[in-house]
Amino acid sequence: MSEPVGLITGSEPFAGLPTNPAQLVLPHLDGQVVAGHRIVAIATPVSYARLPTLLPELVARHRPAYVMALGLALGANVVRVEKFAINAAAFGVADNEGARPASGERFAADGPDGRAATWDAAAVVEAIMAQGIPARASYHAGTHLCNLTLYTYLAALEAAGAAAPCGFLHLPYLPEQIVWMIRRRGDAGDSAPTAPLDLPSMSFDMQLAAVRAAAGAIGRQAAQQGGTTQ
Repeated sequence: MSEPVGLITGSEPFAGLPTNPAQLVLPHLDGQVVAGHRIVAIATPVSYARLPTLLPELVARHRPAYVMALGLALGANVVRVEKFAINAAAFGVADNEGARPASGERFAADGPDGRAATWDAAAVVEAIMAQGIPARASYHAGTHLCNLTLYTYLAALEAAGAAAPCGFLHLPYLPEQIVWMIRRRGDAGDSAPTAPLDLPSMSFDMQLAAVRAAAGAIGRQAAQQGGTTQ
């Protein structure tokens, strides 16, 4: 009998950045067995138009025992374990197709105003910190596509009658991303900087260890609940 699937998805690069740690960790996870679950790791587009259809399709295709989505939180100083998603979109940065809702518009016309993540956020935070990596629970996943992703996954699992725990992990910048931005700003001549570049970052190895620890925690929760789609 094959292991139950743990679905982990991560956002592709956006906001003009050449990389995204949420995508870079995925090849190091795909196919691995963590806490008794075989991980299926998939990159997802930074697309306001496509995610509401794509994410439910992934749930239907893989029938996961748990879902964990990953994204980049611009300027975050620790790994953030998200607990809530709201039914509102207001983008400070356009998506990769140019969409930039700015009014807090509802993206799920018939959906509730908010949805609570169904993973044990405290257990995920503790699992990450046990690896010596700073993490904290967060009560607001923002109003960009990370928020939309969490909300949509929760709705899809509910519609499928799944007991699968689901949550969202926000990752900080990589050091090399900060270097890239500093060098890019250096090419701007005498232009005044529009934002400070002395930003927090976290190494790739630490971020990968954090994601693996989170996968272990949510995998153990899924095993206790026996959650899969039916």
